[in-house]
Amino acid sequence: MMLTRNTASYIGINNRMDAEESIQGGAKYFRMVHRKIPKRIPEPDRTWFALASYNVGFGHLEDARRLTEGAGKNPDRWMDVKEFLPLLAQKEWYTKTRFGFARGHEPVLYVQNIRRYYDVLARITERAQPDANPPAEVVNLEPRSPETASDPQSQPDMRASLPPELGMIPPTL
Repeated sequence: MMLTRNTASYIGINNRMDAEESIQGGAKYFRMVHRKIPKRIPEPDRTWFALASYNVGFGHLEDARRLTEGAGKNPDRWMDVKEFLPLLAQKEWYTKTRFGFARGHEPVLYVQNIRRYYDVLARITERAQPDANPPAEVVNLEPRSPETASDPQSQPDMRASLPPELGMIPPTL
């Protein structure tokens, strides 16, 4: 969890390049940011807002929430606010905000990536049950289609796939 110099100084980190100190500092900063998000916002939206704030700054998140509310959408709902964060990079929008310009697409991608990782880990751990079977391979190699697999004249075209017990992992919005 890389911290800016200002953030590291603010939370009392002496060496932000030290991995352990940086991870501890990042966790501490995330807790601080999460507490700033209004309690009226239900989970998991509150966590998504905290992650976005961790990435872009609380002031910019609040600017996006104000723009969301001004457009008649719900400023306490991540799915609405994430549409307005990228507008903070456009002069026509950031000039109307308190904290100005921000690369608003970055926190949207940041939260999206974390949500995807979380979804994958949740699926893997929810399916994990103590049994005598050996763990499945992470990636299976299988023939492209049954037709090419049964044709002795063709070279099997191999492709990677997830283990079948994971099923299809839905995309995270």
